[in-house]
Amino acid sequence: MNDYLGLMVISLAGRDKGRIAAVVGVIDENYVLIADGRTRKTESPKKKKLKHIRVITGVDEKLTRLEPGKLTNRQIRERVRELEEVLGTEV
Repeated sequence: MNDYLGLMVISLAGRDKGRIAAVVGVIDENYVLIADGRTRKTESPKKKKLKHIRVITGVDEKLTRLEPGKLTNRQIRERVRELEEVLGTEV
């Protein structure tokens, strides 16, 4: 279940639809906590259903996963920026 921790994901539903974020916590088999380092910081992450996120694939694995010990707002912001450049999406 902690396999999700540190993964970079895209939100599929809600106000944050289409935004890239990192999984900063796992609640149970249905819910995770995500933060993008900007509007949603690690201090107040968003509770999100797993069915409402998609793990980013098809990109270099070092861009799609953060080490659990490096889940700071700055690290997340930098990774989101890198992924936006690679994927060609501007949020």
